[in-house]
Amino acid sequence: MKLKLALISMCLAATAAPAANAERDIQTWSIQEAMESQDFQDRLGDFRFVWGDSVSGERIRSTTTRKTTNGINKSDRGACEWALLSALIALKEQAEGLGGTSVQGIKSTATGAPFSSTTEFQCITGWTNSRVYLEAEIVK
Repeated sequence: MKLKLALISMCLAATAAPAANAERDIQTWSIQEAMESQDFQDRLGDFRFVWGDSVSGERIRSTTTRKTTNGINKSDRGACEWALLSALIALKEQAEGLGGTSVQGIKSTATGAPFSSTTEFQCITGWTNSRVYLEAEIVK
């Protein structure tokens, strides 16, 4: 009987573990607060990023990026800002490689649908990592 009970307990624990690790929340964070940090200033310089629906200039191409960072031992905000920085670095490098001078019309796509805001970005947070998904226009 004890063996049977132990086996049932192990099976229940095994089926619950993936659900616990799959927890995910979509959170919104301040773009301005993130962009004012020293890490952002040092790594992005004066390259121009425009959030929301506004796009002006010659469009070179539409683009997307998805960046993930380890969320263990980090606050949700810290992990989300780090993932955002990685995403913006990727967009900047892609734009510069194509002769672009800015990335505009930046929207979060964490839910699968565009989230357009000039003040906030979305981030998916989970037990082990945080992810930022962005779409944008590279502009000259």
